Amino acid sequence: MKIANLELSPRLRKDLSLIEFINNVASILNSGRYQMRTYTAVPTHTGESGEFGIFISGTVLRLYVWDDTNSLWYFNEWNAVGLGQATIVKSVALTAQDGDITTTTLYTPAAAGVYRISTYALTTTAGAGGTLDVTIGWTDSEQAQSSVVVNDLDLTVDKSASQNTLFVRATAAAITYATAITGKSGTPAYSLFIIVERLS
Repeated sequence: MKIANLELSPRLRKDLSLIEFINNVASILNSGRYQMRTYTAVPTHTGESGEFGIFISGTVLRLYVWDDTNSLWYFNEWNAVGLGQATIVKSVALTAQDGDITTTTLYTPAAAGVYRISTYALTTTAGAGGTLDVTIGWTDSEQAQSSVVVNDLDLTVDKSASQNTLFVRATAAAITYATAITGKSGTPAYSLFIIVERLS
């Protein structure tokens, strides 16, 4: 939405306050410039429906939003420059897996950062024998690294599960995953779920 140039009458052009107001409104709508209400103390007043504002105290920055339904202020908080909260950048959901998965790219960062990788593995069909390992690989500032995040998941027990959360400092090189079944007997099957979150 844009406000077109206005041709005001000579009488109205003499009202400098009106001209300033019109220019400010045009600047906000045409240039995307706006200012959010800021708080110097945590808001305790009863807000209006949809009211929001920024609270700043030292290095703490909060975005407050009034919930009219529950009559409460909710907020998200940042206390450092950069991402305010973890951001999911990749998820994998594999079901009915009955064999090894060779090293596969999970996510390739655009830039170096800290990532949280959450892994959940589940036996969905019990076999006569076998255990499952899941390995995550990445490259930090020094070298390629790897970690076994699921170790010896029992594939002979239906519905057995294992989970792990790994924090890594990764460069702009592929983060990978792989699975390996040891001592497989019968026809065991498993599901594998992985989520990658960028923290910084």
